Amino acid sequence: MAQFEKYHPILTAHYTLDWLTKARAIDVQTLDQQATSTTVALTTTAAQINQTMRLIFRDQQLIWGVTNRTTDQFVGRVGFAPIDLHNHQATLIVDLLADAQTTATWTELYQRLVAFATAELQLKVLTVNLTSANPELEAILTRLGFTPSDQGHYQLLTS
Repeated sequence: MAQFEKYHPILTAHYTLDWLTKARAIDVQTLDQQATSTTVALTTTAAQINQTMRLIFRDQQLIWGVTNRTTDQFVGRVGFAPIDLHNHQATLIVDLLADAQTTATWTELYQRLVAFATAELQLKVLTVNLTSANPELEAILTRLGFTPSDQGHYQLLTS
């Protein structure tokens, strides 16, 4: 079984993927509040970060905070949750702050996650679940080889 704790930091051309514990809790709280449109207590955010790290060290998830390499600003959270190494499959998550939700950012992060999943983790089935219609993101997933399996669900079968 993989030891997920060794997989950090991961670099892309413009972003650093590192443990959520490296991000300011208030930045993660802002992301969570954006996603749920509700107020999230900072203590709740801290507890969720700790729980995420426990699951990483148990090889059940692999989640990173994302920072812009130029500005060192937190822009989101990405990774694989859940991940099943025995069956070689995972669900990709890419949660970005509103001002980071650009075609270039989504493309760069999804490309890196797919490459990492196939080359490093030897995953064969990758799934993305979109919570709402997003034609721009759907086009990116299609360009990366994902196919829609049903409403809002995309799957990539690798060799």
